[in-house]
Amino acid sequence: MSKVNNVVEENIFVRYIVILSGMIISSIGINGFIRPAHLLSGGVTGLATMLNYITNINVGLLTFLINIPIFILGFMYLERDFCITSLINMVLFSVILGITQDIGSYIQVDDILLQSAFGGVLCGIGVGLTFRAKSSQGGTDIIGAILKIKRNVEVKNTALATNIAIVLCGSFLFGINLALYTLISMFLNAQTMAVVKDAFFEEKAVMVFTEKSQEVADDIMKDLVRGVTFLNAEGGYTREKKKIVYCVALSKEIPKIKEIALKYDKRAFISVNDVNEVKGKGFKERYL
Repeated sequence: MSKVNNVVEENIFVRYIVILSGMIISSIGINGFIRPAHLLSGGVTGLATMLNYITNINVGLLTFLINIPIFILGFMYLERDFCITSLINMVLFSVILGITQDIGSYIQVDDILLQSAFGGVLCGIGVGLTFRAKSSQGGTDIIGAILKIKRNVEVKNTALATNIAIVLCGSFLFGINLALYTLISMFLNAQTMAVVKDAFFEEKAVMVFTEKSQEVADDIMKDLVRGVTFLNAEGGYTREKKKIVYCVALSKEIPKIKEIALKYDKRAFISVNDVNEVKGKGFKERYL
């Protein structure tokens, strides 16, 4: 596990610097770009923003009230530590949203496409940082965490599905054009959140087809300290028996594996594939 990530999760001071940074960035995205364009943000904040347009009640207060039943579910299904920190975060986030409600007047951007793009990216960065600290900002993040743990549904997919439902409601209230711009913002939000949440911990599955399988495996185990498995295979044309070197490694380690394979066999065939989740020694276990 990364030493940096250990510090983020285990040092409460560093952890809350990361979490507060995420909430401030999200608040700037919402109040500085999304609300001035009359777009909707994601999840509970989106619902609160929609109600704010209609009732003019403070968006922070609305966010707090909508979160109450969601947290009841969270305490039923999720880790207590995650729920407690998320509850604290939700209160802090509601306060920060309320304090920064008028920040849009200081950000002079009147292009709705730029507002939807930058609002979505900033919100995604903020939520991703919070998840990175093994916590959430409450709201539909809690629902996403429940579905991830109980049904292995990716958090970004839950967020996108929830946000599409919010957009459909918003389209009836504010028109189809604003709804479509909101979709752009929400898509960028989900993608950015996924990248920030898993940055530097992206795993890859590597298969090396080579005549020097033992030498390649020995160097991978020695230089990268990664476990290696031999898969028995047979050439479809030559019918020759071969051993495939199979290994799961971090994305940043792939160049070294390629270097090792080509050092022993210039004709080595290397296949690299994405891995959604890895549990085991040598890898950081993701809570979400």
